[in-house]
Amino acid sequence: MQSNFPSPRLALWMAMVAAWPLQGLAAAGRVQFATGEVQLRRGADASAAVKGTEVENGDVILTGAAGRAQIRFSDGGLVALYPDSQFTVTRYADAGNPAQDHFAVNLLRGGMRAITGLIGKRDPRNYKVTTPTAVVGIRGSAFLIGFNAQGELVVSGEQDEIEVCTEAGCVGVKAGESVRVVSSSQLPLYTHTRALLPLPPPPVPFAVGEQIDGGARQAPAPTAPTPVPPPPTPTPPAPTPSVPVPAPDPYNPPYIPPPPPPTTGTGTTPTAPPTTTTRPPVTTTPTTPPVTTAPTPTTPPVTRPPIVTLPPIVRPIILLPPVPVPPPPPIIR
Repeated sequence: MQSNFPSPRLALWMAMVAAWPLQGLAAAGRVQFATGEVQLRRGADASAAVKGTEVENGDVILTGAAGRAQIRFSDGGLVALYPDSQFTVTRYADAGNPAQDHFAVNLLRGGMRAITGLIGKRDPRNYKVTTPTAVVGIRGSAFLIGFNAQGELVVSGEQDEIEVCTEAGCVGVKAGESVRVVSSSQLPLYTHTRALLPLPPPPVPFAVGEQIDGGARQAPAPTAPTPVPPPPTPTPPAPTPSVPVPAPDPYNPPYIPPPPPPTTGTGTTPTAPPTTTTRPPVTTTPTTPPVTTAPTPTTPPVTRPPIVTLPPIVRPIILLPPVPVPPPPPIIR
């Protein structure tokens, strides 16, 4: 029987093409957002990249001064391009096998933010972003790459950890940290590191009266409010002991000097000879020392209510009109 195929070799080639996996011929990704000036170069051809444009291996995407684009790859990964960026898909293969997967892209200028897909999750070693001064690998799933005004590469970690490598070595960048690559021959320099917060103090041992709340946490026992002490009572000054005054002695009155003599009209005062008055000896009776008694608390004076004098009651005098007296009856004789 004669075969319908021209030769057995051609039939074998057609069978191999039919068995080739379709995912090798599928596009690497698709543009799902584009604004401003966004251009896609494929070989010698260049066209505007709009929503729905397919991205394949070797394609170069350029964004203008106000252009932005977002690409979703077949493994679910995302790449957002910033203005004035040049992004190239160097090698991409989503074979579903870590031994055959590849995600290799190149960022020449501008900036990009990436969220890794299944290729990076299956084997992080298959995910690489190459720049003129460093190569960025992943250990996590989100990062940011961009060039500053001085042309230096700045890499920031957004989730988990990434790895930035130069010819001098590699450094790890955790979430919240940033590094700056000055040149390909120097290690990346940390510009922002994650703050190291102090550990909380160890819990104090349980004491009598403490309780455990519903969340298995130590709850302080309720304490009674601290009483407020009353204001201090002012201390009355100590009484000064009174010195007893001796009673006047009727038999020894105090000495009173005589009045001066009257002056004469000439304005001269006769000088009298000094007289010496002999006072009888004063006999003092020994007195007992004063007895100091404890001060007795003074009671406030009793204030009597004021005496109110009421005016006398004046009773009205009612004058009644005179009652007419009837005349006496006539005398009947």
